[in-house]
Amino acid sequence: MRNVWFVAAFLCLSFSLASCGGGGGSSGGGGGGGGGGGKPPSGGVPYVLPSANPAVLSTYSIDSNPHGLAVKIDGATIGNTPATAAPAYASTSHVISVIATGATPAYTVTTAQAATGPVQIFYNSLVDTAGKISSLTPGSIQRRPQFSRGSSVTRITPSLMGRALYSDRRLSVTYDAAALGGRSVDTIERRHGAASAVTLSQAGGTISRVITLGAGQPLADARRALTAEPGVLRVDRVALRYPLGAAVYPNDPHFNVSEQWDMYRIDTPDGWGFGLGSHSVAIAVVDTGFDPNQPDVAPNVTYSEQVLGGDIYTASGSATDTDGHGTVDSGIASAVTNNGAGWAGVGYGAALQEYKIYPDGPGAVADAADESEAIREAVAHNAKVILLSLGGSSAAGPDPVERDAVAFAIASKVTVVAATGDERASGVTTVDYPAGYPNVIAVGASAVNDTNYPGDGLASPEYVASYSNSGPGITMVAPGGDPSPAPDNDQVHWIENAYTTQPYSGIPACASGTAPSDCGAKFAGTSMAAAHVAGAAALVLAQNPALTPAQMMTLLTASADDIGDPLEGAGRLNVYRAMANVTGNSPTVPAKYTPAYNQFVAFAYTNVAMNATVPVIADITYPHGVPVSANGTFRIADLPAGTSPNGTNASYRIAVWYDSNADGVIDAGDYFAVSGLCAKSGACAGANNLAVHAIPASPAFVLP
Repeated sequence: MRNVWFVAAFLCLSFSLASCGGGGGSSGGGGGGGGGGGKPPSGGVPYVLPSANPAVLSTYSIDSNPHGLAVKIDGATIGNTPATAAPAYASTSHVISVIATGATPAYTVTTAQAATGPVQIFYNSLVDTAGKISSLTPGSIQRRPQFSRGSSVTRITPSLMGRALYSDRRLSVTYDAAALGGRSVDTIERRHGAASAVTLSQAGGTISRVITLGAGQPLADARRALTAEPGVLRVDRVALRYPLGAAVYPNDPHFNVSEQWDMYRIDTPDGWGFGLGSHSVAIAVVDTGFDPNQPDVAPNVTYSEQVLGGDIYTASGSATDTDGHGTVDSGIASAVTNNGAGWAGVGYGAALQEYKIYPDGPGAVADAADESEAIREAVAHNAKVILLSLGGSSAAGPDPVERDAVAFAIASKVTVVAATGDERASGVTTVDYPAGYPNVIAVGASAVNDTNYPGDGLASPEYVASYSNSGPGITMVAPGGDPSPAPDNDQVHWIENAYTTQPYSGIPACASGTAPSDCGAKFAGTSMAAAHVAGAAALVLAQNPALTPAQMMTLLTASADDIGDPLEGAGRLNVYRAMANVTGNSPTVPAKYTPAYNQFVAFAYTNVAMNATVPVIADITYPHGVPVSANGTFRIADLPAGTSPNGTNASYRIAVWYDSNADGVIDAGDYFAVSGLCAKSGACAGANNLAVHAIPASPAFVLP
């Protein structure tokens, strides 16, 4: 059974965090585990991000029925319910426990970083139910057959291990506008050595700025002095972000099962059969730019700019890619397709917006402040998907400016896709930021082992690439390749697409005389994997532009293929199945696919026997459903006192649900089971023996 890391609801505890994420399950069977950056479970009820100002610190409350139960945070007792406190827990995961009476296990919620808006954690000891899925009967849905088979330079991007974590010249400063006493923030910043500054956001009484210090100005001194200024809420270092991806191999291009095996492995040809991409859906690529002379990328670019040192440059050529990383990622996501030359891109016609945040030159590094400004620029220019094929070590923790920009984009209904990082071989067991933030589609890399099928990217078994970061926070995987350290000429160990014709001195170039349309490269890395998913998201949005980021995550993960690797998250991207789902063709997908127990959510609903297909969920801590653990167990213990349907004295029901097409409606193709009527107090009889079945097309389903 695959291992899916997820969180079903946005959970934090009863204190103020700059942001905090989704929690795992409660004890006594509420699995899901700590972490994962707050994404909803694959197949779960779509989660809608609160519409709070992301710059405002969240408040959290812990309560119980009855009051007076002890509350522990990370094992230390902080008082009794109702509990409120506001220490500055800003970056790490926490375990909150409400201690039940007698032999009943504590009600436990695990948090992560980054959330906005007030959040409640509630434990009701009077309706504490330990539930379980006892069996799951697969549906009879059939999948279409697998698609049939139909001058080199290598550059390896170094690991992030040992690289600098923070900028040595930039700081992010958050002000309380009301406490400034009429003083100018420019004056305050210049007094402490700022040479320039840019305002990222100004809302809800707070001002978020990034300053660049003058040459020779000690950063530690400036940070200390600014922190002491009245009206300054916080001063943070700006994290550095590195391109993620490993190598370049210029080559002659073609869309075929050898050179672009990755596109066939995720079944783009069949996916395109349900619909093509649209220029009305733009993917914002925040990277090294693009090559305006590359005919397989440039025609799809509708906007470009460079963001460097807080300044924005929009002149022609300002976003020119001299590295190649950005051009390759752009090509994977949405190369000009069906033009008789070059490569195909997953997005097949999706527009590209290019935001260059890296300076020119080998080994260039960007910082999270420029990245964050580019994210906000992308939202302002109506991008629908943002691709972040970059990252910085999770050892530095989240960058507040970056975190807030990502939260702002998601709250603006923009799907954010990020690479998990390439350092697993060095012992890293977590995903990089920005992939680690809540509700980001965090993408690791899959690869093929073609030992028994040399050069065959379709028949060969798949696995999670040796370098690909995984662990709590990963959403899914997509092709990223996995070349050996020695020169590796095996095509299916790489991902190939269009490359820059204008590389900087010292960066590999296509052979002299190569036509721009034939200038291609081979890369490997989680960057390439994320680009596949970004293209798929744009392709899906061309069919249904109304999908929220949470619905997109659910649809893509629910459509993913299980490759049998415990590090795969929800599975490997399958474009055919995603497109079949979004276009209403889900009966042709997948091949007797049986979801894992930990792809379900459990919940109590109150609209009993009302001919409804959308449940009214009564859970307080998990308003979008409690995550079910891998062994099928869960715990419903967060219902308000006196829960009952329709305002009557009747009882509620407990259900488990896998939403296969991510539409938020319980309908044909979903998996579902429900208990009998539950008493208004005590455990719900029957919830510990739920037999799950697929919902048939006929008769039309309504909630019992």
